[in-house]
Amino acid sequence: MAVYVSGADDGEEDETPDDGEDVESKSVPSDVAASAVAKIIDTSQIYGDLFRTLQLGPQLSAKQRDLLGVSKIVSDLRKAMIPASVTAYVAGLRSMDQLAGKQRLQYLQATTALSDAIIGSRTLSAWRMSLQIENVMGEIIKGPAFTMSTPWAAESFRKALGGTVHRQVYMTDWLARIDTGQGLLSEASRRPLSEYRKYVGGLGDSPTRFELHSSLHTGLGVNGLLGADALSSPAVLDDGALEVEVADRVEDLLTPQQAGRLDAFEDLRRAMTGIDAKVVEMLEGGWHVVREAPPAAAEMAAQCAVEAIDRAIRAAAPDREVEQWLPGSGRPKKEWHSESGRLTRSVRIRYIMRGYKDEAKMTCTVADNLIALQMQTTSRAQAIKHASAGDLQLARCLLSTAEHILTMLFVVERN
Repeated sequence: MAVYVSGADDGEEDETPDDGEDVESKSVPSDVAASAVAKIIDTSQIYGDLFRTLQLGPQLSAKQRDLLGVSKIVSDLRKAMIPASVTAYVAGLRSMDQLAGKQRLQYLQATTALSDAIIGSRTLSAWRMSLQIENVMGEIIKGPAFTMSTPWAAESFRKALGGTVHRQVYMTDWLARIDTGQGLLSEASRRPLSEYRKYVGGLGDSPTRFELHSSLHTGLGVNGLLGADALSSPAVLDDGALEVEVADRVEDLLTPQQAGRLDAFEDLRRAMTGIDAKVVEMLEGGWHVVREAPPAAAEMAAQCAVEAIDRAIRAAAPDREVEQWLPGSGRPKKEWHSESGRLTRSVRIRYIMRGYKDEAKMTCTVADNLIALQMQTTSRAQAIKHASAGDLQLARCLLSTAEHILTMLFVVERN
């Protein structure tokens, strides 16, 4: 199977609802603003408490943990959160990132939770999660899977894994720098990224070939969702200059993986020959749209991407076979059928990937959020009079993610 990236740089289900609202700019007295910023910049207190909580957490009661001061700091900051304080908080995190040392992964997990509690910013949360993924993947590519002699663990594959998560960090880091409460990322990218983080975090020291290929293609698919989500943000759509800037960053995100796309696409073409050849035609039609750049290019490309996935999973998971499998599958009945009575995408994907629970769940999450972004794109299509730079990059993001979903389902070897 062709590695999808060229020229690359070197759990349990979370049911907790994410109901944090995007930060809004508020008019507050200057002394209150200064106080909020000062508390954020005072990182020694915040991180000292965090590390003590990490080290002693299981031995501390809730009351004792509260005495460490984290709860009060969180409460105070949430009362006076303004764009300037968000900027200061991000700067404080970036400085402290250099000092975490051996406890880096614990530190990143703690700062993700702290950021969610204080700000509720999906953009900031995505950045912190990307850093966790990069930290874990960095250890994996230095571990037995690549230090032992195995034919499939080539240097190009190692660089592809490392480069994929590095570009993910680069993109989310930049978005966190400029997002002072605008809400540049939503659940459409945050949730798949969270699922990806849990998957990579559970791989252990010696992941299998299938697990690493799953990590690569999921990471590439999530990168596409990150780009599409940012380009779909109302703040970006309402600001032509920002749209161009985000589109340029998305170009940097996608270009390395696009360089190896044609070889990988041939793998997908061969795999789909015996399933539904129209799937490849749908994808090629989407890329033709990108090249021709008509009005509403993103809408047309998104429809091609979703139709390609739907055709493929309907062909590979026929109604009769899935209906026979479902009673013994362990899947809740509420997941079986849509309101129209048809089998859901989720159960078809799980049928195709039966025996691989974690990978199936991750693929479903990426696919569900691709559909969500496609629906957003279609709903705003009537207002688009020409194919802007952002529109075209959004189209590339959605098509790229669709191809990685199909690669996970039909190309990656599972033995």
